[in-house]
This record gives sequence, C-alpha cells and structure tokens, in this order.
Amino acid sequence: METTLEWEQTISQIVADPGVSIIIGAVDTGKTHFCTLLANAGVRAGVRTAVVDADVGQSEIGAPGTIGMAIVGAPFETMSELPAKALYFIGATSPMRHLVECVVGTRKMVDAALADGSQLVVVDTTGLIDGEIGRRLKTNKVHLVRPKYLVGIQKKREVDCLLAPFAKSSDIRTIRLSSSELARPKPVEFRAARRQTKFYNHFRDCQGHIIRLDSVSTWNTWLGTGRPMKWQYQKALEDALGCRVLHAEVTGRGIYAVSEQPCTQENLISVQEYFKGVPVSIVAAEVFTNLLVGLADENGNTLDIGLIQAIDFKERFIFVLSPIKTISPVRVIQFGSLRVTKEGKELGSVRHDI
Repeated sequence: METTLEWEQTISQIVADPGVSIIIGAVDTGKTHFCTLLANAGVRAGVRTAVVDADVGQSEIGAPGTIGMAIVGAPFETMSELPAKALYFIGATSPMRHLVECVVGTRKMVDAALADGSQLVVVDTTGLIDGEIGRRLKTNKVHLVRPKYLVGIQKKREVDCLLAPFAKSSDIRTIRLSSSELARPKPVEFRAARRQTKFYNHFRDCQGHIIRLDSVSTWNTWLGTGRPMKWQYQKALEDALGCRVLHAEVTGRGIYAVSEQPCTQENLISVQEYFKGVPVSIVAAEVFTNLLVGLADENGNTLDIGLIQAIDFKERFIFVLSPIKTISPVRVIQFGSLRVTKEGKELGSVRHDI
C-alpha cells in the first residue's frame, strides 16, 4: 500500500505508544486507507490490534447500518476481510437522524475491543464533518470515547474546527495530516451501488425466522411499549380512520396504532377531534415490510441484522429474514429507520414514531 512520509511518521508514533485512535475527515480523503495502514502496522509490530468501523454508510466490517468491531489477527488488504467480533445496530446508512446511536455505538465497540485485550484500537468514521450536525457528531463522539490520538485528515483546513476543541486536552493528542493523493472522489451512485451489494451479500442465503412478540422487547419503536387499547375505543378509532386497525395500544405519550391502510390527513384530524387532543400516532402496516432491524440478546448486544417481512398482530409474531442461525438467544428487536429489500435495494426511511 502506498503512503507518504507524513503518514508513516504518524503511524510509527502511534504504534510505538498504542491506544485508541479516532480518524476523522471528509469523504474521499483516505481515512479508510490510513486506518488499514495503521492496523497492519500494529499487527506487524506485535501489538494486539482491533478496528472499529463506525462508517455506517460504507461499512466494511458488518452490514451497512451497523458499527462493527474486528480483532486483527494478521495483515489484510481491505477491512471487508475482517470478520466482525461485535456489532452495534444503528438501523440507517446515515448518521443524520441517529447521532446518539452513532456516538454510543462507537463507544460500545471501543469498549468491547479494549475488553478483548486490544492495545491499539483504530476507529474509522463517516465523512460527515460539515455544519452543526457534523460538528456535534464528531465532538461528542471524541468526548465520549476519549481516544489517545485524534487524527484529522484534510485536503485544506476543513477539520481544524473539529480538532480545535481538543487541542488543550491533557489526554488526547491531536494530529493533522494531509489527504492522500491516492484518494479519488467516489460518485454518490457508486456508494449506493456498493451498499446494495453489501446488503445483497448479507441477505442472499438467509432464512426466515418466526419471532413471538411476547418473547422479546422492542427498541426504537412505540410498538409493544404500552397496554392494549379497549375494544370500544379501537372501534371508534377504526370509524374515524375509515379503515381497519390491526393493533392499538396506549403508551405513556398517548395512543399508538397500526392501520391496515395509509390514513389521509382528513382521517387523522377526525381521530384527533375524537380523542380530544390526546397525542395519536397512526402507522400504516406497510411501513414495517422490509424494515431493517437488529436482533439482540437480553443485554441488547446485537447478534445480527434482519428484515421484517410481515407482522401478524393478531397471533403476535414477526416474520424476519436474517442470516442468524437460531433465534433462541434473541430477546430484543431493535427497530431501524431504513427499509431495504433482500436484494439490497433501499426503499427509503421511515419516520421516528414507528
């Protein structure tokens, strides 16, 4: 792999005194290439090394929509060769609406690498660095993880504002590097096609699993968080909506219901008038089809990801496609916000209040 003297000096410095190293920069600056060089240098020097892939849109370790951690046992050419040792489910391929999950997930995966005995933990990140969102994401991620090294790779001075808040930190060493000349711009279409291929490869040979709703907890959704609505109120809800209600419950924030058909704005107004200002969230059943979900154990540790194919609200089960071999350890279903087919085609995002 080609490199520069500046990069080589930084890599040698980090390997000589290893620790958690977060690499930040805009898209197409060579972040992943630098991470690969650094991890390989660590392994060759006999340093126990791990990689945390926090680039949810262009994931190399694990499927898109996850943060993956891998222990590096031998030199490698691309991160995609590394099997995931642990996963954290985000459920989207952009951090824009998932800042908290991306920050927490990165910290959880770094902790998992350190608990496994890693001395050098290399953290690759997304290219989202612009504006308030990018600043909040990177600042809070670095603040929570507290890396020994914060390496900013830039074409001009675009990451200076992200390094500056930590310039006087006693426990974080900030390093500026110039972007690799090998980095070439990748069109949006290329990135989308690459995600589609990754999703397709993950789901192409997977099997279907039936998961009883009563056997799991649900995260990132109102579904399953309240108490069943009384039948007479559900009938009134159906009359106001003008369609069948498949599921309805009363949560701490109001009423949550799943309708057989999408509702019109006029129907929603009628519902609000009937329930006199009580917050009502109506979700069409079709929203759940092909929704990306995480399958996790009793402690919320992601075991694998899946795609919801159907929910039977009467019999209370979910049919999920996933490469997971057995659902026996699954105790949590983590709902994502991205819908994607098993062929890898992204169908768009769903709203927050599913």
